[in-house]
Amino acid sequence: MNISKEIIIPIIILTLLILVPGWIIYNYLGDFIFYQKLSTGGVVKKATLENKGVLKDGEFHTSYTTLPYENHQFIVGYNTDDNKYVKCHVGVSKTTYDVISKRDELAVMYLPSDPLKCTLPSSVDINRYTLMSTLMVACLFILLSIGLAYYIYKSFRKPIAGEETKLTNNLELKGDNLICPRCGDKMTEGYLPTTRGVPWRDKDEPIGIPTIFSGLPGTTHWIRRPMLHAFHCKSCKIITFKYGKN
Repeated sequence: MNISKEIIIPIIILTLLILVPGWIIYNYLGDFIFYQKLSTGGVVKKATLENKGVLKDGEFHTSYTTLPYENHQFIVGYNTDDNKYVKCHVGVSKTTYDVISKRDELAVMYLPSDPLKCTLPSSVDINRYTLMSTLMVACLFILLSIGLAYYIYKSFRKPIAGEETKLTNNLELKGDNLICPRCGDKMTEGYLPTTRGVPWRDKDEPIGIPTIFSGLPGTTHWIRRPMLHAFHCKSCKIITFKYGKN
């Protein structure tokens, strides 16, 4: 068996299950903490819209005609509690962008510890719950990746010396080995790990649509993966195995 080929796809899936949620947590955890702090200790102030535009490649461009998918931004100015006038960028929707004009007043919320970063009060709870849901899904995928890593480890761990593999059944041969019916050589002892079952059809039966429900008894995987005792002739590519427990 070529272990290296079998492990490639599980490792790729495991890597994606770690990298994608990890990237989400890295990029959005800070924003969630910010909105969480705003919801408990944010200060609401009236601000004046000084300019509006869109962000393109990280740069602010003044614009009065925009497209719905663009990153709409307001530059607002307001006085903090210690009477310091500051300006900050506020991300807004296309609708809000179109109805509010320069020099109009609007409410903003900020943290006293960081007055240069503010947002619209109406967006705090929405963004907080959206980010919390996103982070929870990312954490679930991280837990799933831990489970998958353990499953991969168990599946590809080499048996301890002297440890017997617990097979589902046994051919119970009279001799120590099985002779290949084609070439007459001794066959290699092993087992077939099955999951979706091994369907069987007599020569005069249609192929049908094989599913897990049509597998031979003892070859389908519900709780514990069957490991069917078998003998293999590599030169003739013939496998003789036993299904079921009787």
